Amino acid sequence: MQLPSSYVLDRESIKLNAYRLICHFYANKEIARHTDPDTRDDAIARLEDNHFFREISRLLLEVAISLRVLNDQMKKMDEESEIRSSYDAAMKEVNRRYNCMMFDEMNIREVCNKIIHADVVEPHIQETEDGGHEIDNFNWLGWSEAVEQSGDRYIPKPDPIKWKYLTNNIRLGGKHRGKQWWHLLEVPTFVGAVSELLA
Repeated sequence: MQLPSSYVLDRESIKLNAYRLICHFYANKEIARHTDPDTRDDAIARLEDNHFFREISRLLLEVAISLRVLNDQMKKMDEESEIRSSYDAAMKEVNRRYNCMMFDEMNIREVCNKIIHADVVEPHIQETEDGGHEIDNFNWLGWSEAVEQSGDRYIPKPDPIKWKYLTNNIRLGGKHRGKQWWHLLEVPTFVGAVSELLA
């Protein structure tokens, strides 16, 4: 049996991990929208609280490490090979089209390095006060019924529920040669770049 002499990377598995990563972020807003923001004692919210950070940490690292290893393997290939040429062209296009770090321009390899070497990994949270929560729907329904039954149009409207959800950005921080660095990773952009690179 002939065995390979380097890591075998499954591009579809890398893309699947990228897909799972973005799904966790997108699902968060819907879970938050349907959960009491004061208690988060709903079974699904508890599941998210117990597993979200562990899962996004694992997926983010697996994708970044896999891409770095793949990039290193491609650089070792003959520059004239069709596989290397195709990969280089895809990488050039991804680096041109995608800027994964908000406020900072860097290529996908550098982005992966920052993910791998980050000491701080903080998903950003946003608070909304303009409605959109499931409880707001019930409050508005109750208010409109009270107005309709009483005929009093001056019954105060309900205040929108304040609730929090993730913005799909992750603050990454670390040190390089004693100097502190900070970057803001845009997860949807990163996932899009991974998907296009490995198409």
